[in-house]
Amino acid sequence: MNELSSYQITLKRPLKTIQIMKMYKIITKNGCDLYLLQNQLIADAGHLPKLLSFFLFMDVDDPFLMIIDGKCVDEVYQKIEAEWKEHIVESSCRRKYSKSVVEVKYRYLYNFCISLIAPPDVK
Repeated sequence: MNELSSYQITLKRPLKTIQIMKMYKIITKNGCDLYLLQNQLIADAGHLPKLLSFFLFMDVDDPFLMIIDGKCVDEVYQKIEAEWKEHIVESSCRRKYSKSVVEVKYRYLYNFCISLIAPPDVK
C-alpha cells in the first residue's frame, strides 16, 4: 500500500516545458500517481498531454494542489521541488497520510462503494 500527501504550491512564473517533462519522468520512474488541481482544472500527471494542458491553462497567480500517491512520496516531492525551485513562491504540505491510514481509508471507501452496488437483502 502507498502513502498519500497533498501540497499547495504557488508559482511566480510559468514552468518551462523541460521542467514539466522532468516532473513527468520523476513520477513515472518512481511509480507514483500524481494529480494536479486548480479551480476547475484537474490533471492526472501520468498522462503527458493532460499534464501539459494543465500548465498551459492554469492561472499562475493562483495556488494549485498537488496530490502524490506512492511508496516514496516525500522523496518524489523533494525531487520535483528541486527542479522547480526558481519558480516556486510558496510550497506547503497540506495533508500527509501514512501507509496504515491510507489502508484504512481505502478499505472504508471500498466497503462503502460495494454497499452502493450490492443488491439489497430480500426477506
